[in-house]
Amino acid sequence: MLLVIMLIFMLLLGFVFIRISLSSDKFENLDFIGGGLTGFCSVFLMVAIVVIIASHLLADNVIQKNKIQYEGLCKRYEIIKSEYEDVSKSDVINDITEWNTKVYNTKYWSENPWTNWFNPKKIADNMEYISLEEEGDE
Repeated sequence: MLLVIMLIFMLLLGFVFIRISLSSDKFENLDFIGGGLTGFCSVFLMVAIVVIIASHLLADNVIQKNKIQYEGLCKRYEIIKSEYEDVSKSDVINDITEWNTKVYNTKYWSENPWTNWFNPKKIADNMEYISLEEEGDE
């Protein structure tokens, strides 16, 4: 959110620089600065808007993929807890750790005021951590 607001502010500042340059002979260099700032901010603002729209349109798809991955990891974890030897325990623990890291990152960036528009909270709210219990805790 703050990133988009900052780009809009810089875009408006670029327009102000161009306006000042056109109305005064003293500030001819502001035309170049204002044009560059306006062009830069316009491009990045358009890209940001496209990314925000795409992330929100694809949220349901991402949620379903995450649910499938979560359920698969939970089943694999149940298998290694039952001492079934076809699955490598270290691979499952590594995959679960990667999942938990993904959950943390998704939740963090969806709550960060700089990036929350790019990361829908709807996705973060539908993700759960997988608890890695120690063997002696059972």
